[in-house]
Amino acid sequence: MKTKLKKIYLKKIIKNGKYLFIYPISSVFIIEKRNNEQHSSINLIGTLVKKKKFRKSVSRNRIKRLLKASFFLNKCIFKKKDKIYYVIFIYQTLYFPNYKNIDDSVKKILNKIKCY
Repeated sequence: MKTKLKKIYLKKIIKNGKYLFIYPISSVFIIEKRNNEQHSSINLIGTLVKKKKFRKSVSRNRIKRLLKASFFLNKCIFKKKDKIYYVIFIYQTLYFPNYKNIDDSVKKILNKIKCY
């Protein structure tokens, strides 16, 4: 996906999306109905870690990798073929997480998003 298109989706998600917070992750999401023209495997995710909270890019990138890994291991929760999910995960706390905490909160977020 081109960067211009990503920026458009990012602005659209933040402006019109619904917010969820399950400690230590907040998320913004939009659910759209799928057209027949679109591919069946489109689920877009984004990860944000604030630079004020984690100065070193190594730490920020590690948290982003943990968020993405947790999503891809649990994306089977989104089995509806008639919807497209756009989700942004935002890591909120100051401490460095372990995988279990992130995985638990991502699972809870995905289950709540599925109910919408």
